[in-house]
Amino acid sequence: MQFREQGKKIQCIRSTYDPANKRSYQKVVATFDRWESKLSLDDLGVLTEAERREFAAWFYVREAEKAERLTHEHVKGAVSNLAHLKDAIMTKGAGMADDEAGAIWSALADVAKALRKVGHPKPKRASRYFTFPGRANFSDAAVRSADGFSSVASPDV
Repeated sequence: MQFREQGKKIQCIRSTYDPANKRSYQKVVATFDRWESKLSLDDLGVLTEAERREFAAWFYVREAEKAERLTHEHVKGAVSNLAHLKDAIMTKGAGMADDEAGAIWSALADVAKALRKVGHPKPKRASRYFTFPGRANFSDAAVRSADGFSSVASPDV
């Protein structure tokens, strides 16, 4: 049994071997709508039991790949959607209802929780102070002077 997606249809093609001619012949025995996510048993009536099992396995793999692709597209589009959301909030400003703002905060908390759960913790914020490579970090000196150690950062000798 072969399965081919052609246009808007999925074709189930049965190959039969003719020993007299020593050739194989292919015949389309069933067609389905390409966009269906579930199929009824009535549609599978013309297939043999082995062909039904083969079709079910192929259809399951196809649906899993489609779901994975869709999830990937959602993740790819999330950043731009959040940027559009930020622009909309900045435009609408104080005119947003409290329940809308609460729903957005709740959804953002759910996204943060999901990211943490799958192993993507919130990244640490970059330091506000820029240090050149090989130079003293003056923010460390300020912390040391605030703690009472020294007012000037001296290298340990």
